[in-house]
Amino acid sequence: MTLANKMTLARIICLPFVVLFLFRWGAAGKIMAFLIFLLASLSDLLDGWFARKTNTVTSMGKIMDPVADKVLIFGIFISFIQLHLIPFWMVIIIMARDFLVMALRVKLATQQLVLAAIPLAKLKTVFEYLVVFFILLSLMAKELGARFWRPEMVSFSFMTVATALALVSGLQYYLRYRGHLT
Repeated sequence: MTLANKMTLARIICLPFVVLFLFRWGAAGKIMAFLIFLLASLSDLLDGWFARKTNTVTSMGKIMDPVADKVLIFGIFISFIQLHLIPFWMVIIIMARDFLVMALRVKLATQQLVLAAIPLAKLKTVFEYLVVFFILLSLMAKELGARFWRPEMVSFSFMTVATALALVSGLQYYLRYRGHLT
């Protein structure tokens, strides 16, 4: 297993720790959840770069990287739903879109085609990470006695953008590859 693949796997392993610290130990737990998520996010940036730089790009890495991203984000989103911090219906839309795109990716792979990420899909991912970062920061601030201005409105706005980008990019994927779905 390459170092890049180990970094990708570590991102999946981070999820239970982020969730554990999110629900336990007050301010210290929120800080730990934030720090672990920060490390996982950095590994997302570094694993692909490192694999390309060292010429160790693998088929397993190409499959595992987007799966690791989804496991991490979906797990945290589900935790945020439990804490009533983001709307359930938005998460369902994002998850449904991502599962459909993964299914399309698998279908295209059977035809020896690669489904590359489109710019709007990358932007959607940026907004998903912004939601998590902002909510974790606002939870830490609240635990430490500080307050952000209207954190519910800001997190809802980020989720709205992520949800809209999920819908539009999902439609773009469909329109671009619908001929391969027969």
